[in-house]
Amino acid sequence: MSDKDTKTYAFPLLNGNYKATGNWYSSIVVNGSKGIMKEPSGTPHAFDIIVGEFGEADPEIIKTTQQRFYNIEFTFEFGKVMKEVGVLSEDGMKITTSGFMGICKLEWMTEEEAKALEADGDPIEAPPCPYKMQPEYLGKLLWITG
Repeated sequence: MSDKDTKTYAFPLLNGNYKATGNWYSSIVVNGSKGIMKEPSGTPHAFDIIVGEFGEADPEIIKTTQQRFYNIEFTFEFGKVMKEVGVLSEDGMKITTSGFMGICKLEWMTEEEAKALEADGDPIEAPPCPYKMQPEYLGKLLWITG
């Protein structure tokens, strides 16, 4: 048995909410070794969390985290099984991942911050736009079919 097989890892990841920047999901909710990724629309996607050693990290991640190896992996299904590897900070408050969207940062947030993030956004019924609303001035309609 190799050294890698016999290593055990503490689970330093904090339970709770993490805000995501630079990824297709806006936040994650962690509960032990399970989590939920939340899209900006609120659609949830379940994923598994594994803490271990997952190879040498991307040079940009090494530069920002000062850690040479990936130590966390998210596994989820999105049409097929996808894996996103990353570096978890020693205090468990920050995660820097490398996935199919590039480099992403996750930062732990309080319940209040999570609720504010969920409430933030544009209303689906009347999304804002840069144009002045003038319903009394009807424009022309061009309908092309093929």
